Amino acid sequence: MRKHRQHTVYHSILPALQEPGCPFCRLLKEFQTECLQTKSEGNLHCLCNFHVWGLAAVQDAHEAALIFMKLLSEMAVPGDMGAGCDICREIAEEEDLRIREFVSCVQSASVVEWLKTKPALCIPHGMKLRSKLPPTMASQIDSMMQRYRRQLHSELEHLRDEWDPDHNRTGWGAVGHAAEFLVAHRGLRA
Repeated sequence: MRKHRQHTVYHSILPALQEPGCPFCRLLKEFQTECLQTKSEGNLHCLCNFHVWGLAAVQDAHEAALIFMKLLSEMAVPGDMGAGCDICREIAEEEDLRIREFVSCVQSASVVEWLKTKPALCIPHGMKLRSKLPPTMASQIDSMMQRYRRQLHSELEHLRDEWDPDHNRTGWGAVGHAAEFLVAHRGLRA
């Protein structure tokens, strides 16, 4: 969530299938960044911890100040999050839309090809997706997730066995991929 980082705004799940990792996490991460960068004081009423800090990190200081002043003036009780985070709500709506889109395209050539060649889904998105699919497709998702789990386990074993404390940044890709597989990309789930 860096202000000056180029990011891709996906308008469909299909282009995200061409990128590595969970396509839903990829799409939603970019959607989240876009939300944080484009929000204004008029359309935010409540933010969770992660999205307050995210907004502070990516918004222009002037716009962030206006948003935070509005949030401070609207806060009836300190820490009252009863309304729920506006950005979390938008992400959940986008996630539901993209899962329904994927299910409706499951027989399309691009989805069939993705399922054969590059499948990687995090556990949360895999479980949401499989619950919307017919049993035969759900078992294909299960098999795909098991293959990816085994691949990640192997990468982590290699990291464990080849660990070099003098080069302690080596292997963080495997750790990050495992974290995403377990709980989805940071900030997408409360």
